[in-house]
Amino acid sequence: MKTQRAQIHFNDNGTPVADHFDDIYFSIDNGIEETKHVFLAGNDLPQRWLSHTQPSFVIAETGFGSGLNCLVAMAAFVQFRNENPAHTLKNVYLLSTEKYTLSTTDLQQTLRVFPSLRPYVTQLVQQYPLSLDGCHRLHFTAAHTTLDLWLGDVHTLLPQWHSPATGLIDAWFLDGFAPSKNPEMWTDKLFTQMARLSKNSTTFGTFTAAGVVKRGLKAAGFTIEKRKGFGRKRDMLTGQYTGERRSEAAPPYARFNGHRLTSKSRIGIVGGGLAAATVAHVLARNGFTSTLLCADNALATGASGNPQGGVYPQLHSEASYPSQIQALGFAYARRFYDTLTRPFDHQWCGVLQLGFSPEVVCRQEKLLENAVWPDSLITGVDSEEASNIAGVTLPFGGLFIPLGGWLSPPQLVRALLDEYKGYTTIQLNSRVTHIEENEQQVTCRINDQHHEFDYLIMCTGADATKVDVMQALPLRPVRGQVEAIPTQAPIDKLKTVLCHKGYMTPVTQGRHALGSTYGKNDLACDIREQDTKANLAIHQKALQHGDWINSLHHDGNARASIRLALPDHQPAVGQLLSQKTLQQHYQGLAQGKSLERQPLPPANRLFTLTGLGSRGLVSAPLLAEVLLAQLTHTPMPLPNHLLQAVSPSRFVIRDLIRKSGMPD
Repeated sequence: MKTQRAQIHFNDNGTPVADHFDDIYFSIDNGIEETKHVFLAGNDLPQRWLSHTQPSFVIAETGFGSGLNCLVAMAAFVQFRNENPAHTLKNVYLLSTEKYTLSTTDLQQTLRVFPSLRPYVTQLVQQYPLSLDGCHRLHFTAAHTTLDLWLGDVHTLLPQWHSPATGLIDAWFLDGFAPSKNPEMWTDKLFTQMARLSKNSTTFGTFTAAGVVKRGLKAAGFTIEKRKGFGRKRDMLTGQYTGERRSEAAPPYARFNGHRLTSKSRIGIVGGGLAAATVAHVLARNGFTSTLLCADNALATGASGNPQGGVYPQLHSEASYPSQIQALGFAYARRFYDTLTRPFDHQWCGVLQLGFSPEVVCRQEKLLENAVWPDSLITGVDSEEASNIAGVTLPFGGLFIPLGGWLSPPQLVRALLDEYKGYTTIQLNSRVTHIEENEQQVTCRINDQHHEFDYLIMCTGADATKVDVMQALPLRPVRGQVEAIPTQAPIDKLKTVLCHKGYMTPVTQGRHALGSTYGKNDLACDIREQDTKANLAIHQKALQHGDWINSLHHDGNARASIRLALPDHQPAVGQLLSQKTLQQHYQGLAQGKSLERQPLPPANRLFTLTGLGSRGLVSAPLLAEVLLAQLTHTPMPLPNHLLQAVSPSRFVIRDLIRKSGMPD
């Protein structure tokens, strides 16, 4: 998961040179004009934007480098939007790959020579991602641009891009270093994936006119046109995809099979907590209105109502699928929360995961030895360092997550909904029952009155176990009680979140959160003395070698709520099909037929984001983006294998495969 950093130096002209490839990042003559000539004009932009009939335009780039091509494209699109404010085309998606990332310092030095791009450079630096393989979604709201920066090897990444049957990409920026310097990139694997992802008449532009590129593109179905190169280069290549759209495998996990969301769509969101508020917020940020249907008389009365919640990823010593989702979700969540303008209590004070037992120390040492994760995400500390970070004396060290911290979930829910006033209609005391759908709409009963929506998104918590349309998911409610102990010496000096088998937060409003119990299939929310004792005992046992843990006093203030989880401890997001529909549609799986031979999922109008468990603050923002992408048929911010890991259909599909005796 940890990406490789680029090793560069700056030549006498101040131009960055990649040591690994012995090649420059952009023309020493004029980098901006080179990008305009090769990649914008090479793809006939912005002229093609004028004739585009969809709300989004997707550009894919091989070789992010310094980000110059993306920044120039952003600036050009801002000019296009300013000159054509009523045009159907509203936003651009830039999908860029990079194997060797620049450090933030090198990035700033590289781009400071382009003062006209300074506003975009500033935003890029502010959002520049961790050195972590996978997709990092960056938002440039004022530029109407979403940048998905995919870190890793292009030949690994492109096959993981989820594509509609009609193609995903409108234009290609074929950059990267010259074929003579970087032959590993310019291969048939690249050109084959370009063909898979391209729409009919998708264009490309590239600085190179090398024979291997011409032959590879032509064989993949692209027409080739040679044009005058930029500066000292004599020739460059452009062209478009004219090959036949391949009948791409459409396994059950395909996500672009339904109806595309429009600005006129009536959207209902069922729920009143973190999942519902995050989905409503993401829809509003993209210009979609919705109605939030909350069964309670106030928002965030369930698991999202705890006054403090820790924000940190749960990482393993290997880059398992759950760890990848956690790491990428956490990185996105931090950027997401930092962009909110509405206030909510929070503190990015870091999180200490303490090595409180020999077994835990062994796991932590293995994580550090494997070096899967960058130090900027998680690093080891000894007891002295841990004590200095925490502000209280700790008997052992552990792992420190410097970007983590805590926030107030109920305040966050309100901030998310307040950010875009007028886009979300909130209806309290609105219990949704008897949900039915057909090809045109979803009909449901709200307080004994019938209502219709074009799309209904289920974001309920524990109540989801009582809803018929959620039965394809083996939902598991888990009761949790969290103590709110009064601040006192020495924990009044606590400066970071402490985690062991339980957790403790720094003080806010005179109290610390201390928790939590886990009671499976227990739906009662009464405050229990035995749970209070259990929470205190967990902390006393984990910190038994400390000199202060047994002196803490508690006045009995606590809160219990129900989390909703799934057996594999992963959330569920996307199209919500009934168990009966899935079993009938994919009965071939039970007969031993492969996923690749299955039909597209049937189109429907029910969707969900649920099962967030105790990690919703980490995963909800990125998964809401996944949901938006599925609804709008725009690029997915996760690779295919992780999309499958969070699909609501995965449990029925796995059960059918197991019946066949085939490995799942």
